[in-house]
Amino acid sequence: MMMRSASSKVTSQNQISIPAEVRRRFGIVPGTELVWEEEEGRLVVHPKRFTVDDLRAFCARRGLKAMTPAAVRRARDRAIRTRHGRG
Repeated sequence: MMMRSASSKVTSQNQISIPAEVRRRFGIVPGTELVWEEEEGRLVVHPKRFTVDDLRAFCARRGLKAMTPAAVRRARDRAIRTRHGRG
């Protein structure tokens, strides 16, 4: 299902707001890293996706041996809330 068009404005401080529909569709939450790339002369922005190695390092730093995907997501969300003072 394609999303209809969405737009944002750059503020005088060079910041943007991401439309709610875009945040929901792509799972963008506070602390999500966005990657900006040029493809065929167009600007493409997408959330950074983590690799298995990123997740292993995340678990190792916390002394965790094995986690279910749901547990990894909860731990990630908890870390983001803590880091950004939300929650």
